[in-house]
Amino acid sequence: MANVYERGREVEAELRQDFWGRERELAMLRDWDGGGSRLTVLYGRRRVGKTRLVEEAVGAQRLIKVEGLEGLGKREQQAVFRQMLTQQLGYSGSLPANPDWLDLLAKLSDCLGGQPAVVLFDEFQWLACGKTELVSKLKHAWDNLFSKRNCVHLIVCGSVSSFMVKKVLKSRALYGRLDREIQLRPLLLPEVLPHFMSKRSLREAVETFMTVGGVPEYLWKFDVSRSFRVNLENLFFTPNAYFVNEFERLFASHFGTNAHYREIVLFLGRSRWADRDAIKKACELESGGRVSQYVGNLVTAGFVEEYAPVDNPQAQRRTRFRLCDPYLDMYFRFVHPNRAEINRRTAHDVFAQYLPDRRYYPWRGLAFERFCYNHRQRIADRLGFGAVAFHAGPWYARRGDAAFQLDLVFVRADHVMTVCEMKFQDAPVGKEVIAPAEKRRLRIANPKRMTIEQVLVTASAPTKPLQDERFFHRILQLEDLFG
Repeated sequence: MANVYERGREVEAELRQDFWGRERELAMLRDWDGGGSRLTVLYGRRRVGKTRLVEEAVGAQRLIKVEGLEGLGKREQQAVFRQMLTQQLGYSGSLPANPDWLDLLAKLSDCLGGQPAVVLFDEFQWLACGKTELVSKLKHAWDNLFSKRNCVHLIVCGSVSSFMVKKVLKSRALYGRLDREIQLRPLLLPEVLPHFMSKRSLREAVETFMTVGGVPEYLWKFDVSRSFRVNLENLFFTPNAYFVNEFERLFASHFGTNAHYREIVLFLGRSRWADRDAIKKACELESGGRVSQYVGNLVTAGFVEEYAPVDNPQAQRRTRFRLCDPYLDMYFRFVHPNRAEINRRTAHDVFAQYLPDRRYYPWRGLAFERFCYNHRQRIADRLGFGAVAFHAGPWYARRGDAAFQLDLVFVRADHVMTVCEMKFQDAPVGKEVIAPAEKRRLRIANPKRMTIEQVLVTASAPTKPLQDERFFHRILQLEDLFG
């Protein structure tokens, strides 16, 4: 049971940290007054803060927790459940030597009685051993015990999203019984800035998000008393640093030893994007539903994004896939190819050899485009059309032998197309951006004759000559977005 106590210490450490954002999710979990029973499913990738969210939402309410342990079998998981009954509910009676899940759930219902309580089944996929037996037994217990005899808010929480979605949310056993479904996603920068990055420049805060995204556990690894560049070296390019080994921990917990998932993310880590046929060929996968299953599970886990051209989002044959997790993108571009050398690195080895400017600066530009896409609602709000219905995403097409892509285009219900040019560079942005931007604009098919507005989103100041040209309808700097 060492893992139980180790997890307890981790939770205690988390509770000493500030809690950021999540107003909507907190409101959903707190919308229970103890006047009946409620069933909620909460899921999201590891490190995103699911357990902490529940603990923050519960506050002074009575909370009963049982956490599944990764890699253990049914009997060990049931032993953890029995331990919860004894330690948290004071149960001292006997149970069968080899109890059925129904026996344990019934005993939980007996111990809860009529007193209001929140019950958290954490890491439910491990508690269930990745099988549907516990889901079916939970349905029976909910119908006959919890919903009739108790005042319980039962929260079923898991980090393997494919199991939580396919075996829990979409199961016929729990159909019509769920009151709330919450998918917890990484935080956005505005949720973090007031609490965490106030001592650093806005530019450094954006670079941090471009590198690890809004995963709270990752952000806490950064020492805000030191520069982003120093943190990058210490966390990514030092022997056995946290982010050197995080991929193996993260991926094993989601997908075990299945080599196909690893091959797909390795391929996408080398590519800017790929379609289904390219993934199948590169990873030597068989035709049929297996490719869609693997890629679909990666999408559900939040590691890969599926997208279609923004002007035709239903075009299935033009669907593409790309890594959408900032940490994985950073890892595969710079850490994974050098992992052995990084773990052998000595004090005499220069950090920059693993992150050469000629590769890092182009990657940083692409990472900023992804950052802007993730904050597209913020951009729309700042441009004044946030209340207008829109689709936002890449626009891409092929003309003859040439293909091109615009990474962020808003197709708006007010018959306007907003095309964003995004620049993350150290020097001020000058007039040189106009010619390629105009060239790309002229290649956009516009059969509906929408008004095309061009916007520059930049991390560095525009030069006066660029502003004097009045080519862009608006120029948004980081301070305009988040200041």
